[in-house]
Amino acid sequence: MKSSIKNALSPQARQNLRNLRLKILSLKESALWGGFRRESTLVKLLNRYYFSLYRRQWELSTEEPHFFSQRIGFFKFAFAENGFGPYSFYRGFFGSEVVQPNDQLLDIGCGDGFFTKRFLSIRCKRVDAVDIEPSAIESAKLYNSAPNITYYLLDAVKEPFPSDKYDVIAWDGALGHFAKETTDHVLAKIKAALKPNGVFVGSESLGWEGSDHLQFFDSLEDLHKVFRSHFQFIQLRAVDYRTGQGRSSFVRREAFWRCANEEKRLRECGWESYSQQPVKNVMDPST
Repeated sequence: MKSSIKNALSPQARQNLRNLRLKILSLKESALWGGFRRESTLVKLLNRYYFSLYRRQWELSTEEPHFFSQRIGFFKFAFAENGFGPYSFYRGFFGSEVVQPNDQLLDIGCGDGFFTKRFLSIRCKRVDAVDIEPSAIESAKLYNSAPNITYYLLDAVKEPFPSDKYDVIAWDGALGHFAKETTDHVLAKIKAALKPNGVFVGSESLGWEGSDHLQFFDSLEDLHKVFRSHFQFIQLRAVDYRTGQGRSSFVRREAFWRCANEEKRLRECGWESYSQQPVKNVMDPST
């Protein structure tokens, strides 16, 4: 009956009926879940919550946490009024560019698993994510679990990796926390665990940043010296960005790398390059 009545209507009448139905549904959604004012209130509450969480973890605790809750950082990026930028997430974007659908990936020092799940796992087949800190693994399993991720409480320096071979290995923000001998040991393990066309990706701050660092790297050349005894092909880049607020604000120079012993995948994940030729003016006889 409804179908026959609807078919009897003109196309314009059917469109008007559809528009009315959508408007009613929209009003219903607004009544149930609120509009801008409710969103503004919820954002303010979440802002206070994450501000308090940061203070409890980093300012009011007797011991600083061993990892940063990226949920705090992402909230600031999405909603903070102070212009908190996307730069701290660059390592996720740059690292994920080399990942392919059938890859097996190792994430060393995964922390709360934010980058593991949000940037890496959605692009590959399987991820082994390891961290030495129990609270980090607990947080990762709670907030960033996925069917293709297995989290391991594991010391990547002293214990073997969960699998023998990987297509991609990521190690972010950790080089400076170890002595040179330890870094060389882990890099040798990473090299041995990479498949022939595998890629090692990661990031580290440059300059004298980090009171708990055992190594400091002033330039990309310093990082190149670290990698060149382990990898034949090395790609490096750096990004400068301001972090923090007020007196604690400073400019961070962060380095990113891609290392491999075969160049094929590095070429595949690079950008295509084009040279624009001058356009000829067909109205000009001289051309």
